Amino acid sequence: MRTEKEILKGNGLTNIDELMDSKFGKPGTPEREKFRKEARTYVYEHTKTAECKNSQKKRK
Repeated sequence: MRTEKEILKGNGLTNIDELMDSKFGKPGTPEREKFRKEARTYVYEHTKTAECKNSQKKRK
């Protein structure tokens, strides 16, 4: 039986946890926490934009 890693690789995909660990460090490290804080800020600020608000109206 193939492992998850083999299946992902065979389909040209990457495990998101491994990618995050390699780019931003393991969960709880200062680098990872800095990334999480910046990502939250980005998403929060984006939700305030007219573009985002308009896209929500279109879905309803």
